[in-house]
Amino acid sequence: MKALQVNLEHLVRREVRLEGQLAVEALDIDTRDEMIRLGGPLLYELEVSRVSDELVVRGSLELELHCTCVRCLRPVVHWVRLKDWQCVIPLTGPERVMPEGDLVDLTPFVREDILLAFPLHPLCEPGCPGLLHSEPGRARFPQSLDGLASPSVWSKLDELKFE
Repeated sequence: MKALQVNLEHLVRREVRLEGQLAVEALDIDTRDEMIRLGGPLLYELEVSRVSDELVVRGSLELELHCTCVRCLRPVVHWVRLKDWQCVIPLTGPERVMPEGDLVDLTPFVREDILLAFPLHPLCEPGCPGLLHSEPGRARFPQSLDGLASPSVWSKLDELKFE
């Protein structure tokens, strides 16, 4: 039995509690983003209950990400923390989950919500100035950019005269 599987027969009598950690390889997450890499294992504490023809999963999920700031390219650790995570998994109907015997795998549902919580553009801090204040020897932008910008094409609209 995999770590994030629940036996439907056990849910007839009571809730099932799942707690522990899951290796990131078992999550089968492909970030497709070179700025985000998976860190340590997924930490989870879940309670699974059956309500009529659905499974209700509640709990918390935590996953460490090793990111690169998209502005200054410094490494940064980002945590995906889903403290009050909830998921409803239908057992009947067109959206139903297909159990393997009596076992239902929760991994696809966990994976989906973790991916949705990934940072779109990881930053080391909210006000990161980027490479403007880089180390000596690196290229710097001029202090003032006045006079370097070409006039806006929209400035011609200011010359319009309406009668």
